[in-house]
Amino acid sequence: MVFDKPKSHMEVASLLFLNFLMVGCNKQHSGDLPAASTDWSRDILMTNLIVDLDSMRASADIVLAGSLASTGASFEIGDLIVEQVTSNATQLNFRTGQGRLDVGVPLSVQDQTLTIDYRFAIQDDFNGLLRSGATFIWPYYCGNLFPCRSEPAEGSSYSLMLEGVPDGATGLFPQSITMDVPAYMVGWAVASYSYQALGQTVNGTEVGVYYRAGEEQNALRGTRHLRDVFDWYEQTFGEYGFGQKVASVSVDWGGEAFGGIEHHPFWHIASGSMSDPVIHAHEAAHGWFGNGVRIGCWEDFVLSEGLASYLAARALEAVAGEAIGDQVWASYKNQLDSLQNSSENKIAWPQGCNEIDILEDGLFGTAPYMKGAFFFKHLESVLGSNRFDRLLRDFYRANRGGAVTLQALLTLIGEESDYDPAQCAQAWLRNEALPQVELCGY
Repeated sequence: MVFDKPKSHMEVASLLFLNFLMVGCNKQHSGDLPAASTDWSRDILMTNLIVDLDSMRASADIVLAGSLASTGASFEIGDLIVEQVTSNATQLNFRTGQGRLDVGVPLSVQDQTLTIDYRFAIQDDFNGLLRSGATFIWPYYCGNLFPCRSEPAEGSSYSLMLEGVPDGATGLFPQSITMDVPAYMVGWAVASYSYQALGQTVNGTEVGVYYRAGEEQNALRGTRHLRDVFDWYEQTFGEYGFGQKVASVSVDWGGEAFGGIEHHPFWHIASGSMSDPVIHAHEAAHGWFGNGVRIGCWEDFVLSEGLASYLAARALEAVAGEAIGDQVWASYKNQLDSLQNSSENKIAWPQGCNEIDILEDGLFGTAPYMKGAFFFKHLESVLGSNRFDRLLRDFYRANRGGAVTLQALLTLIGEESDYDPAQCAQAWLRNEALPQVELCGY
């Protein structure tokens, strides 16, 4: 993800615990049904969503792993209004409050499906369904769209059906995501779109771009290398996991917002960034790293964003030439220099696991993107391009659909090569100052 929004909206309010409280419990209290209780550990296997944009109502069928030890299940629900929770047509006990839904779930060795009917609302601060028709739920606002768990390691497969799309508009969304992915990957965009196919990759993936009125020139300029970039990713790292048709999709984030977000297979690009090939290449890279392999902790954000930034530069150089690659790296160097001369957070890889608030503690900023990109460029310079590519390919294949940490990648590199990356990882990612070029250069 690459994202910035207008300065007037720079403060991101966490609504998970500031929403109005609603304490709901169904009217049926059978002695055979457990009371609602809190359990965040129940494994979510799949989430099937049916969303009606006309009525602003939705239904989520959430498949949970069976349990003979727990009669509870908990979900983040933001400001959703939960109307009922059922399983096999039986009303279950539930309670809501402070952005949380607790459900009483009967003991069962079999997987269980909870059907949660709810109402949702338009959001105004990049924290749910936006008035423009696109969703924005990264990093932890999925609960304003559907019952979920927002920690990145919590993966689930998904299906999505979108009803009530206005006449003349197109709803762009994945009907099915069969791989476990983070909740923030789920989303849609609804607007009046035109489509341009950009060609097929060697693997047969159709690559295209959706744009709105007046955007054709910028859209085609920004995606002129996208088919080749996507093909390079497939040939370098392996099979893409989210279908045979992919596209960049223009979305209206308002004002001077720029960047994109990785809603694969139809990733969103801010209208103001549609002409920028780097943004398109960056978001496409998340099909392998960030979504295809998701991060295990928020502190591992650099594994997603630093690696995607690095790969965007690598891919564009590979398909468009060395001069283009040099331009991208020069732009990155300018951003890195600006970071070092600012008061912005400069630590790209904090200690711990889910101990930080990625927004409030400043990790979402330039550091993981740019310091991460140059750290991975350092690894390429030490290992060689082909060897580093093979290690990334092995890492992707071994962890596809799973949640991993940056340390896991560093361990793999240390085990499969004669280079221990720990010292330079510390120098690039956990120190505020930049490392000495003679020790950790690129």
